[in-house]
Amino acid sequence: MPAILIIDDDDAVRLLLEDALTESGFDVVSAPSGVEGVEIAQTEHVDVVITDILMPDKDGLETLMELKKSCPDIKVLVISGSGEFLENSFLEMANKLGADASLAKPLDIKQLITTVSDLVR
Repeated sequence: MPAILIIDDDDAVRLLLEDALTESGFDVVSAPSGVEGVEIAQTEHVDVVITDILMPDKDGLETLMELKKSCPDIKVLVISGSGEFLENSFLEMANKLGADASLAKPLDIKQLITTVSDLVR
């Protein structure tokens, strides 16, 4: 069963993603911050990380760069919902920094499942 790590400081979003991915057959673990998420990725088996961009302590771009450096085999899906202009800027930057995929919030759950499934193949 593929292991997915969700990193998002919004409890409601994290719970929604956990439920949707678990129901789709993934093994899911989550963290409320980039700091905790990177620690989990470095100590547990994870196939895909889904990380929000705007978070306190360590934002999603910092998290992405650290994961790509310390865990290069992990696929990273970046999500953002910071408003259309900023959202596009952040997602473009994430793609340039090595994100394997990116999606804008609000998320389409079917698209999320499809994207995660593609990343674990």
